[in-house]
Amino acid sequence: MSDDRGLSLGELETEQVRSNAVDLDMLSTVDLVDLMCSDVARIPDKVRAAVPSISRVVELVTARLSQGGRLLYVGAGTAGRLGMLDAAETGPTFSTPPGQISALLAGGDSAFVTPVENAEDDREAGGEAVRGARVTSSDIVLGISASGRTPFVVGALNEAHRRGSATVALACNRDTEIGRLGDMAIEIPVGPEVIAGSTRLNAGTVQKIVLNVISTAAMVQMGKTFGNVMIDLRATNEKLRERAVRMVALVAHCETDRARETLTSCGWQPKVAVLMIMARVDAVHAQRELERVNGHLRAALDEIVLTSSPGSSRVARGVVRRLGVAAALVDGELVRGDVAVADGEIVAVGLSGRGRGTAVPGLVDLQVNGYDGVDLLDASVDDVVTMGRSLLRDGVVAYQPTLITSDEDEILRAIGVINQARQSAEGARILGIHLEGPFLSPHQSGTHPELKLRMPDLDLLERLLAPGGVSTVTLAPELPGARALIRAIRDRCVVSLGHSAATSLEAQLAFDDGARAVTHLFNAMEPMSARQPGLAGVALTDPRVGVHVIADGLHVADEMLQLAFSTAKGRCSIVTDALAAAGLADGTYSLGEVVVHVQGGVARRGDGTLAGGTTPLRDGLSHLSRVGIDQRDALRAVTWVPAREMGHPELASLRPGSPATVAIVDESLSLASLLVKGRDYELVSR
Repeated sequence: MSDDRGLSLGELETEQVRSNAVDLDMLSTVDLVDLMCSDVARIPDKVRAAVPSISRVVELVTARLSQGGRLLYVGAGTAGRLGMLDAAETGPTFSTPPGQISALLAGGDSAFVTPVENAEDDREAGGEAVRGARVTSSDIVLGISASGRTPFVVGALNEAHRRGSATVALACNRDTEIGRLGDMAIEIPVGPEVIAGSTRLNAGTVQKIVLNVISTAAMVQMGKTFGNVMIDLRATNEKLRERAVRMVALVAHCETDRARETLTSCGWQPKVAVLMIMARVDAVHAQRELERVNGHLRAALDEIVLTSSPGSSRVARGVVRRLGVAAALVDGELVRGDVAVADGEIVAVGLSGRGRGTAVPGLVDLQVNGYDGVDLLDASVDDVVTMGRSLLRDGVVAYQPTLITSDEDEILRAIGVINQARQSAEGARILGIHLEGPFLSPHQSGTHPELKLRMPDLDLLERLLAPGGVSTVTLAPELPGARALIRAIRDRCVVSLGHSAATSLEAQLAFDDGARAVTHLFNAMEPMSARQPGLAGVALTDPRVGVHVIADGLHVADEMLQLAFSTAKGRCSIVTDALAAAGLADGTYSLGEVVVHVQGGVARRGDGTLAGGTTPLRDGLSHLSRVGIDQRDALRAVTWVPAREMGHPELASLRPGSPATVAIVDESLSLASLLVKGRDYELVSR
């Protein structure tokens, strides 16, 4: 198809013959395909250069469609077919009303399949097509022509202009006739085609891209998406219904079964279903709210959550508080928009508004030996409760009390105390007890008293597990009998490997036996080397393994932190390995029977051995930001990943209906404020 009229062929860039393609018919298949693919690669940059003119057209289209007008594409041949294709696809994708976006093709609809080549030359037919479509001043007619001078398109634009319609021209040459006719013009010169004059190639690619951008951007601005989710699709077949279920579950933060049930009840209207779930209203109320805000789901959520009129949802009758954040971490994923809470619950996420900071679930620490002057091996019930309050004041809502190697009776006494303290509703929640020992390697004992280390002993372990409450056991897998222990307890608690001189093979066998985590990666284990990756190397590369790492800037070098987060993506939790000295000034403290000296915030045993941590988990989070760890990965490492590993994903959910226990962090991931069940909780000032 050629649409050159008026100007000489030599004056149209798309008609020129390229000197580098004159031997096109003699190229090998590989060279021919390579030439054509390379040629297409330059098209996106040409489109990008037209962003200002495309943006103006999108604004015009959005305004006219929002006011009830129509968008009509007009073209001949390839250009017209591309207009018909884009118009046809907007219906199922965005549930546009019939006729809101349509196309007029030279030669009629049948020319889509059977070309009518001379139809493009009929200027009067273009005008007649516009008259037949009953174009009015509310509409937009967008003419598409590679050359910019197709008579059918020229006639259509002239008639549209006469009828008061807005007109837009899309051409692939400079200073075109239709560009001068249109109220707005998008002219993207693509240059000579690989096959001279075959404007179904690069010119067609440009036209397809631009039409996609115009229709899609306009639909987004009209509220046809929620974020980048097709929340207004028309679920007319099984594939689209499945997509609708996934989209509703994603946006409403609910299970797919609930999404499907709600969609079925409202006639498969995704936006209505989302509003029903998130605002707890029926379909009639949801539909009415959407109509009030011209179908914008985000605006409807704002309205329905904050309204207090009769007939509103249960949530709306409470006192609703907007947190004023820019995003929220929901089930480990960042959702842009504000968060609303009421009656101690999350009532909405993803609300409109330009807030600051990110709302996240409270922090979870899987390794705490002591805190704020309390050592867990020597604590009373009141001490443990007090320690839980101190942790909560630093943003930690759940933790694993950790007991290092000691005498059996001392460990059992501490287990009993912690189990009693666990009944208290105050402070940070106790997830379970972490037994870090006594089945550890004497070659990597760290701060653990070597004389009290034990070889794997199932009877001893059973006695330690008998009181209940133990959620994690750390052991060295290379010790004789360790694999039997792992197999015996893997279904009752998390088995973590640590304080170990294991080879990579010994580590791999232990993970195969059911070990699921590694305790303070890189610390108290053999270093990695080119031929001996050891426990650390296996843990980083085995996708089954949860990786715990101390991120205080002292125990692990920043480069190793970066290595862990890039290699074990989605599996890293940061822990404090906190001592009684955590949060306190320098001095002398106890870790069980071990005396620890803290100087400059660094805890060491008398012989200089580095002991546990002294910095709160909130400081570890902000350290990740300084190191350059991706924001989402850093936030997941103190919430979603540890909570999921311990079997408590509800701790890391900010779904509507979840308890409104929320930490708010600023752009540097420093903890700014904390809500516990919807109420402000005073943080320790640091």
